[in-house]
Amino acid sequence: MQTPRPLLALALLGALACSCSSDSRGPARPPHVLLVSIDTLRADHLSCHGYSRPTSPRLDALAASGARFERTFASSSWTLPSHMTIFTGLPVSGHGICDDRLWTRSDEAGEALAVPLTGTFLPEVLGAAGYACGGFYTWKYLEPRFGFGAGFDVYERLGHTFYSWPPVAEKFEALRAAGDTEGLKALAAQYPDLFDATHQSSPETIERALEWIDSTLDENPDVPLFTFVHLFDVHDPYTPPAPYNTLFDPDYTGAINGKNVTSADSPVQRDMDPRDLEHLIALYDGGIAWVDSQVGRLLDELDERGILEDTLVMVTSDHGEEFFEHGGKTHRGALYVESVHVPWIVAWPGHIEGGLEIGGASGLVDLAPTIYGLLGLRAPAGSLGRDLGPVLRGEAQIAPAIVLSELLLFDGEGPPRRRVGLLSEEEHILLGARGDEPWQGARFALDSDPGEQSATVAFRLEEEVAAGVRDTLAKQRAALAESRALSATRPAGGWGPLSARELAELAAVGYAGPAPIQESGAPRGGWRACFDGCCW
Repeated sequence: MQTPRPLLALALLGALACSCSSDSRGPARPPHVLLVSIDTLRADHLSCHGYSRPTSPRLDALAASGARFERTFASSSWTLPSHMTIFTGLPVSGHGICDDRLWTRSDEAGEALAVPLTGTFLPEVLGAAGYACGGFYTWKYLEPRFGFGAGFDVYERLGHTFYSWPPVAEKFEALRAAGDTEGLKALAAQYPDLFDATHQSSPETIERALEWIDSTLDENPDVPLFTFVHLFDVHDPYTPPAPYNTLFDPDYTGAINGKNVTSADSPVQRDMDPRDLEHLIALYDGGIAWVDSQVGRLLDELDERGILEDTLVMVTSDHGEEFFEHGGKTHRGALYVESVHVPWIVAWPGHIEGGLEIGGASGLVDLAPTIYGLLGLRAPAGSLGRDLGPVLRGEAQIAPAIVLSELLLFDGEGPPRRRVGLLSEEEHILLGARGDEPWQGARFALDSDPGEQSATVAFRLEEEVAAGVRDTLAKQRAALAESRALSATRPAGGWGPLSARELAELAAVGYAGPAPIQESGAPRGGWRACFDGCCW
């Protein structure tokens, strides 16, 4: 675990100023907390959100026993920045992690530049409040080299590939360099799961989390637990195990199998046969049903141990997935609703009334502050998320809010595209610009056009019709500047260019990986400010 820096220590002291025992509404003894993040899960493909297929019976039951937020929006459309938001309660321009290129920057002398990571992490606050904290994750972008893991007593990656398991990776690289085809085959035969892109990691992740829970409670039965479980099996390749692979499209006989979704020769293209696209979506939905069953198994195991009734459970996702609704596939390319509308389900027996459906706009930025509020803890200084605990307890209605989503998109030579979304209960305003070019915008009415197929108005940001948008952006910038001034600043260890092995691991599931950036001595402005805080 990292040693807190002075500002971080102050933030933790502030968070502890209000303890569980001092809140008359809170429990006499802190409950356990379980946070499950299901990667790549769009909310509108859950049956509890009105989807036509029964993809999520266990999550539906969890929502029925507690509460479901109807319009929760992610801070970005990919894993790294959105999970930073989950853990810090800060939007992207608050915590500062907008792109993995931050880990490749160097100055003119070739020295690595610091990563501008800001914020106090959820397990740091809970750990200081007496919680034992265990985290179990399944993808590279949640590794400590990207700043994660602070505050956890145990933080482990499951679902390794041959790229990420060092002893095998080193052998693989040596054999490939030598052109030893037979040796590579033998290595793959020795470690089949590591070489199988369709290997399902949810069961082993849940098993390891349960092992940690058991061992920790055996050692100290009275300690409250914070358990974070990250599940990756909804992500492409869309290859759920039987019977989930045929659950929603058993009669398909075509060539689409859920694999090879992002490669240059992929059959998954915008002009693909509609029947093939239908099957691709059915495979994605089968993956949701598979992971739903695994979440159900985790909850059942906790129930058998007699601790579920004393556990605050939250289930969410970091982003959604595109199926050409706006021309793209997978994610990290846009901020339309299919990419940023995510589930947020909360259950806490005896404290949150069952069947509560909460409208209004909420965000992943609200998740950590809501946990603090429900536990009677104060959020760290600089937090921009809201404590929605009073809403969950039925003491207040959710207040109108604007949820910010942000994306920096390097999609070719030259400057990146900057994208910003302003989401409210009724409307989604999308803004975009390449580099320092003028901003273009569009408004979408979410009630009448939930799929955002027709903008109510398109505009340029400098036009009079956009005066209200400019005012909103100005208020957001002011709040972000204040937040960054108050929040704990910290080092994010492990910066420096990603290795060829790491780039290959990212490329295997469609991430091209960052190119190194060398900063010039030119004045910083426009999109370059993305790397020093506000992305817009």
